[in-house]
Amino acid sequence: MRVQVLIIMFMASAMTTWTQPLPNRYVEQVFPGYTETSEVLFSTGVPEPNPGGGFYEFITGYPLNVNEWDTDPVNLYMDIFEPTGDTLAKRPAIIICFGGGFLSGSKDHWSIRLLAQELAKRGFVTATIDYRLGMNVFDADLATRAVYRGLQDGRSAVRFFRADAAGANLYRVDPDQIYIGGHSSGGFIGLHNVYLEHEYERPLSTYAWTQDAIPIPDLGCLDCAGNNQAFSGHAQAVFNLAGGLGMTTFMESANDGPVVLFHSEDDDTVPYGAGTPFASIIWLVVGADLPDVWGSLPISVQAAVLGIPYQFYSYTDRGHAVHEDGSSALYSDIVPGISEWFDLQFLNPEAHPLQGDSIVCTYALNKVYSIAPGDAIYFDWQVEGGTFLLQSTAMPFAVVSWDTLAPSRSISVTPYNEFAARGETQTIDIDLVSYDVNQWLGGSGSWADPAKWSLGHVPLPCQDVVIFNGGAPIIVDIPDGTLARARALYDFGSVILNVGVGAELRLLID
Repeated sequence: MRVQVLIIMFMASAMTTWTQPLPNRYVEQVFPGYTETSEVLFSTGVPEPNPGGGFYEFITGYPLNVNEWDTDPVNLYMDIFEPTGDTLAKRPAIIICFGGGFLSGSKDHWSIRLLAQELAKRGFVTATIDYRLGMNVFDADLATRAVYRGLQDGRSAVRFFRADAAGANLYRVDPDQIYIGGHSSGGFIGLHNVYLEHEYERPLSTYAWTQDAIPIPDLGCLDCAGNNQAFSGHAQAVFNLAGGLGMTTFMESANDGPVVLFHSEDDDTVPYGAGTPFASIIWLVVGADLPDVWGSLPISVQAAVLGIPYQFYSYTDRGHAVHEDGSSALYSDIVPGISEWFDLQFLNPEAHPLQGDSIVCTYALNKVYSIAPGDAIYFDWQVEGGTFLLQSTAMPFAVVSWDTLAPSRSISVTPYNEFAARGETQTIDIDLVSYDVNQWLGGSGSWADPAKWSLGHVPLPCQDVVIFNGGAPIIVDIPDGTLARARALYDFGSVILNVGVGAELRLLID
């Protein structure tokens, strides 16, 4: 016994540390700013269709009558935002795509940049990206090709980070934690990235075909446009700001990626339900023919049916700019809604209960408490009304000596994983007891059942156990592997004590 005490004292002096909570990364803004790397090339020489001319292109200036067979190679760039001063070795990334109906827009749009900056301050690596513009709004099949090009470009951005992680690792992004999303057409890109993930799902119009004796070129496979084609461009999850899907049947099973949706019922650009995009103005374009799309409401319904994790922020009065509160600010629920959703789905440590005695005998005040580590690597231990004898942020267990004079006592632990994501704090409140009698309440049953004991809990080492039976024999089971403890045991009448395999009844007074 003396040797054991000396060992515990040595370990306590060598390993006890003062812990403190780490910042609540991803849930709160934990960095003072961001560091931006601008105009990073991620896709080289991808074919972009040229404007086809005509009245509507002339009066609007938008490439809405492009010639699919007439293309020029373009390079695509991204702006990357990192948390200032961050030293984490592996970080999640969010790729953000601007809106503009595949006709206009830029990664430099103020609200897209602001999304990237604010999410970076919460601990993500973020990137705003270019993608190819141009659509033929006069043919539904040709219009579908614009969405597919955007899908390919979004996948190219994902591949960029995976290639970097496998090589120079400049941005320290975890290749298994890359998410994507955006506003309007950017939402289409994100949604199709996560849900149109197989070659057999490709629209027929994205393959080679002939229209009016003009050959329409094959756009290639999902990862056949842009750089780093040896890597997969499929992201783990998506956020959608007023975007939609070509078909909700792209969502096939509960194994598809989680989605967080933001959409307003009064959106007149991308339908909240199902219908034709640009419904409020497309009638002005004579001969326009756009495919129907499905907005956030049917997407949420399909997710619920399949068991895909989703969160739907539904509004009535935000219009199409569902994330923009005026001309220079984001609505307050947008950034938390995105970051906390990804944290909950992918980054938050596994939840495990804190184990240890909540009722402690006054003659045995030193107790061990532990939590299954799961994927946690850092443990913030806190104690009230006691003193740590052994505790370290690297250990999923601690030894506490409880103070008999303290007005209240508790121990808690908060786990963090390799992403520095904070898990749920687990707490045990402590009651101290001295000598008492714990009486069996009658009938057969399990020793481990608190409801069978007069004090409402399983007997403690400082309690005498009394089992009285004045009738037919009863059986008290000590379950397999259980250590039953008591100060002394007094049984009267016909009582059969059935000790399970690997179980033990340990008495202080035998």
